[in-house]
Amino acid sequence: MALLFPSVVSASSLDDYYLSKFGQQAQLAKALQSVFGVQSYHAERCRTDLYRNLKRDFISLQPATQKTLAKYVGRPTLSGQSSPTSSPSYSSAHFTVHYTTTGADAPDLTDLDADSVPDHVERVAAVFEEVYAAEVTTMGYRPPPVTSKYDVYLQDLTTQQAYGFTSEDRVPTAPAVSVGSYIQIDKAFSDSMFTVNGLYTADQMLQITAAHEFHHAIQFGYNYYFDIWYGEATSTWMEDQVYDGVNQCYSYLTDYVPLGSTISLNAALNGGSEYGRWIFNRHLAEQHDTQNTSVVRSIWEKLGTLTPTSSPKTSAGDLQMPPVIDSVLVNSYGSSLAADLLGFAKKVYAGNWSSHVADLNRIPPASIAASYSSYPVTSHVVTMPHYTFAFYRFIPSAGVANLTVSVAKTTGVQVSVLKKSGGVVSEIAADVGGASYTVAGFGSLNPAADEVVLAVANTTDVDGHQVSFSTDGSTSTTAEPGGNSGGSTGGTTGGSSTGGGGGGCFIATAAYGSYLHPKVAELRAFRDHYLMTNAPGRLFVAAYYRLSPPIADVIARHEWMKSGVRGLLLPLIFAVEHPAAALGLLLLVLGASLRWGVLYLKGRARQAAAA
Repeated sequence: MALLFPSVVSASSLDDYYLSKFGQQAQLAKALQSVFGVQSYHAERCRTDLYRNLKRDFISLQPATQKTLAKYVGRPTLSGQSSPTSSPSYSSAHFTVHYTTTGADAPDLTDLDADSVPDHVERVAAVFEEVYAAEVTTMGYRPPPVTSKYDVYLQDLTTQQAYGFTSEDRVPTAPAVSVGSYIQIDKAFSDSMFTVNGLYTADQMLQITAAHEFHHAIQFGYNYYFDIWYGEATSTWMEDQVYDGVNQCYSYLTDYVPLGSTISLNAALNGGSEYGRWIFNRHLAEQHDTQNTSVVRSIWEKLGTLTPTSSPKTSAGDLQMPPVIDSVLVNSYGSSLAADLLGFAKKVYAGNWSSHVADLNRIPPASIAASYSSYPVTSHVVTMPHYTFAFYRFIPSAGVANLTVSVAKTTGVQVSVLKKSGGVVSEIAADVGGASYTVAGFGSLNPAADEVVLAVANTTDVDGHQVSFSTDGSTSTTAEPGGNSGGSTGGTTGGSSTGGGGGGCFIATAAYGSYLHPKVAELRAFRDHYLMTNAPGRLFVAAYYRLSPPIADVIARHEWMKSGVRGLLLPLIFAVEHPAAALGLLLLVLGASLRWGVLYLKGRARQAAAA
């Protein structure tokens, strides 16, 4: 382990993280994947936040780590060039494309028009001009700040397995928040990791990468301190706004839509779900955009007026987006984030999207948390992470003429009862008092195709809001986060369902020193995607939550214990980050052990025969 992961014994947790993303450890993981014949489904959509954080944390890294990673914190020097400014370039109206003619970074140098500029370089400039015309001229976003023209660098990014990224030139000096930037993209997008084994063309990948990264440049121009989840969600949404025919952004929806009960809308980078959360912007645009307004643009324009010293921010210093989104919705659109999150949840279930209708079949269906076909359903309590939603299905039964769903909830939960009949979804109005919903004619619905669904959403930024529901009129006690009881009591206490998006990972948090540390985020993503989605996994998580807090308290008080636990966690994190490579290593170890065991037994047998 020390040979494979020297950071266990030689580097801090922060050094370990960045070396695993950029240095020799990253190359080792890639090599192991190649040895075992494993190809990622697709490359990383974007590494903008990784580069931004590396620049922020660079001063805190050990000198040896700084020396290894120094080339990643400034403008790139392309292969065969002596400095970032020595490479040849080609300029269009708004962009300068930098390239090289030698080495690994060189693009296709074919020059059919014999104008001394490679045709591919000219194509890159033309695509970025298309993006500029769409995002700035047509959609009205403010162009990023430049001294002359915006710089784009063509590089071989296959070793980083990334389509591209946008980097700021510097951290803005207060009170300024706007900052210039530059873009690095792959030189060709021809590798199968980009085209997803031929599902897309290299030119399509160039198009959506340009649309994605240029909007990051726009975001840096509005406010350097943008919350990364919304930055990625908006840039991914922009891909489909500019190049509607490519549709690669839909592949990310499976990382979020079916997991909306465990992944908070404003979660940090979380297993790729931040790219899937672009669909929330589509909901906002469908609900609020008119010919002369753009709700998403208004959100970024609002962010551009704020500073980290005067607004809510994360521990990393970036401005939290929910208050910004809510302010725009309340003041300009007569809505709110709470109302739109519930509306979004209802649209996810109903599938009644009003735009891009030719692509509706690309949006995954809602994930049903539980289904009921035997009645009555006694009271069931659900505890929800912040900004999440879930669905509970009631299958029609001839023995229940009219279905009444009784609900008790804490102040942060909003609910809606939806009836699907003949493929048409309608919303059921609450009974007098608002604590129950009656579905007339429930027993006459077709159990094979029709259903009633309770949609619930925690529309606040506070974890632990609860809802209790039943069909027999009983409700269980619901407790406001912090311990104050709400709702009503009566009937039988149902099971408890706890979400995973908002907390936990106590031991890892203690070892790495922050709930927001990237390694802790990776473990949370594994929990949300692979443990909270099945009953055995939820049981394991529940047991971990009961047992780990006191252990974490002890670890947090001793630096030597933190280092030791980080070392113990590293194989697990490596397995989470590179499951195929980890499996390959495990098979090698098992194979070697088996071979050693067979040889040992044969040797003992020969000794016994000789005796």
